[in-house]
Amino acid sequence: MAGLARWKPFEEMLSLRERMDRLFDELWRDPFFSGWEVGRTWAPALDFSETKDDYIVRLEAPGVKQGDIEVTLQNNVLTIQGKRERSEEHKDETVHRVERVYGSFSRSLTIPSGVKVDDISATYKDGILEIRLPKSEESKPKKIELKSA
Repeated sequence: MAGLARWKPFEEMLSLRERMDRLFDELWRDPFFSGWEVGRTWAPALDFSETKDDYIVRLEAPGVKQGDIEVTLQNNVLTIQGKRERSEEHKDETVHRVERVYGSFSRSLTIPSGVKVDDISATYKDGILEIRLPKSEESKPKKIELKSA
């Protein structure tokens, strides 16, 4: 049957998560809530993609020093933790609004099994952390040739 779309629950969950993140971001921008600094946390934006050979995680962390980021993998859960310090104080200025968020963050995501753990690499450039998780040969898709009967 042509025209029927295949249901993709994982994509729908990611879309819902993104909409909820935007909703809460807008909530904190509201002047009524903007003064509530206690317990305020931030979660850097994260992309998770895949190529034939690798899973790739990219995390946006501008203003975070490389030494303040820690990446761990345990039981197929990749965890990225870090902190962004408030870098400047202007003693002779009156601050009217603060929208930049500082402090600690932690992002975790479950990755598929079949990753070459010893070959994982991570780079940090221009505020973007990129983690490459190479697939093992067993986990890569294999093309099966059809033979005539």
